[in-house]
Amino acid sequence: MDSKRFPHYHIVPRDLEANLRWRREVIQKAAEDEGFAKNLWEMCEEDPLFYINALVWTYNPKDNATHPKVPFITYEYQDEAIAKILTAIEKGYDVAWPKSRTMGASWMAITVFEYLWHFKADMSLLVVSRVQNLVDMKGNTDSLFWKIDFIHENQPAWLLPKRIERKLLMIENVDLKSVISGESTTANLGRGGRRTAILIDEFAAFGVNDGYEALKAVRDTTKCRVFNSTPQGSTNAFYEVVHKTSAEVYRMHWTKHPGYSAGLYTSEKVNGKWELRILDEEFRGVVDVRRADKALCGHYIYPEEYPFILDGKMRSPWYDNECARCVSPQEIAQELDIDFLGSSYQYFDAQFIGLLIQEYCMPPMLRGRLIYEPGTLEPICFELDEKGPLVLWFNVSGSGDRLRGREFFAGKRFAVGSDVSHGTGASNSVSSVVDLGTGKKVARWKDPFTLPERFCDETVALAKWFNSATMIWDASGPTGKRFTKRLIDGKYRKIYYRREENKIRKRISKEPGYFLNPEDTSVLLGDYREKLSDRTFINPSEEGMEECLRFIVQPGGKVEHSAAANSQDPTGAREAHGDEVIADALSSRLLAIRPKEIEQKPVKIPYMSMAWRLEQDRLMREESEREDW
Repeated sequence: MDSKRFPHYHIVPRDLEANLRWRREVIQKAAEDEGFAKNLWEMCEEDPLFYINALVWTYNPKDNATHPKVPFITYEYQDEAIAKILTAIEKGYDVAWPKSRTMGASWMAITVFEYLWHFKADMSLLVVSRVQNLVDMKGNTDSLFWKIDFIHENQPAWLLPKRIERKLLMIENVDLKSVISGESTTANLGRGGRRTAILIDEFAAFGVNDGYEALKAVRDTTKCRVFNSTPQGSTNAFYEVVHKTSAEVYRMHWTKHPGYSAGLYTSEKVNGKWELRILDEEFRGVVDVRRADKALCGHYIYPEEYPFILDGKMRSPWYDNECARCVSPQEIAQELDIDFLGSSYQYFDAQFIGLLIQEYCMPPMLRGRLIYEPGTLEPICFELDEKGPLVLWFNVSGSGDRLRGREFFAGKRFAVGSDVSHGTGASNSVSSVVDLGTGKKVARWKDPFTLPERFCDETVALAKWFNSATMIWDASGPTGKRFTKRLIDGKYRKIYYRREENKIRKRISKEPGYFLNPEDTSVLLGDYREKLSDRTFINPSEEGMEECLRFIVQPGGKVEHSAAANSQDPTGAREAHGDEVIADALSSRLLAIRPKEIEQKPVKIPYMSMAWRLEQDRLMREESEREDW
């Protein structure tokens, strides 16, 4: 710890019993000696960590049922967090604290605000929670102002400011003209004033719209916003702040807490079997074990008798007991693991996706672009380009930077699934190519700045290169319509026709393409999830597989990407929002049907006659129905 910034902190004992004795002695001496009290006050002003550890009390009925009032003795991670928030306030930038439950983050933030109010002049501080009862409510120990009042009620009179004005949602240090005020989330949060800093407590618990309205409201009010929360999925403003803004992020994971991490261990796979790895080798003793399996409950000598859980995660006896109290993996992810995606109800199983990534994912062998004739879209060659939109998971032959690859395609059938974007940079247009014989994805074209018409040309050329592959694409919305029109006008005919997914017979319609309405999206993703599960679709793209983890199940069973679930930012803002997953799922859909080999003798019909035209239409429809495209 910086001794210049915290010059007196080292004086305070950190052991609980020693700290209590020390406090008793200095408080008694200060009561008897006015000069000593003044010196002590000055030391508190100069060193916030000294102030907290010497004279601040906290309230913890969970761990101390009979004596919930305990001295605030900071742990190392709390020292670091407090130093970070003070620096952020001084220099003027945002701080975000994603945390495990019961890490003391709210008490830390409130104590820092109280310290500034207590010892610094002209502070204008704002504390915010989702409802007013959590900001200021008499008798509510969860409210932020209750914590401030508790600090003051347990301090000697000589330490407190001489004049304090306390009202609902406001406390003023009249002598220093410093104020802490409170608000709950409204569209006008913090408007009309300027603040030294704003604390937004348990931000992920805000409603989606409330969270974004709060961000908009306070952006111009202060240079320093302190966001504190356990994760609650990835469809809220807190997720966006942590992952998409310049806020300094400090993760308060349970492994940083010395009490929770006692007996820390993990496991790793060796020759296909999990092997224990004890990280805290100094921890020894009898531990109380609580498990869902009641037969394992009891007292065990650690580590000799302990029933370790080997799953590759960081664990401890405390963590194992807490997991046993949780009713779902989502609760564990939210309350303990600081896992934003896992704390949503993910549509794809995270563990299984991780396993598939280990088994099949690999970097592309080649990156570049496909060179083709502008008019006919006939492919000429593959050109190497480290920034090109096309990647291949196979090698092609040729000389120099221009490669042809026809030997790879010989005798193979392919499908190309495409997700179409506006081409303005908000999200990617993606085409995925799958080998229908092996079920393996062999290529991917991806770019966020290609307009639908040009993307269609690129995809048609790609399909032609892959032995006239069958094309299936998202035909819904304005981008899908533009892609479809370009495709039909270009007269590429090996295409998928829409099926009625909610009908038993799933009849083929006259509409080309796949339409991603909510119902058909669920059918498509369900089919894709099944193909991944039974390994009939092999995906070597780590990006594509990781995108699966962003799909969540909304109330009512609707499946959508977490960026789309965010009503404030439905496009995903220059980031992938499931584009590659949709392209993969579309291409995998064509794995379900294998075309029948049917020999027919050609019937001679006069070229361009009405009968010829009807026959061409019949053949096209018959091919579509036969191959399920």
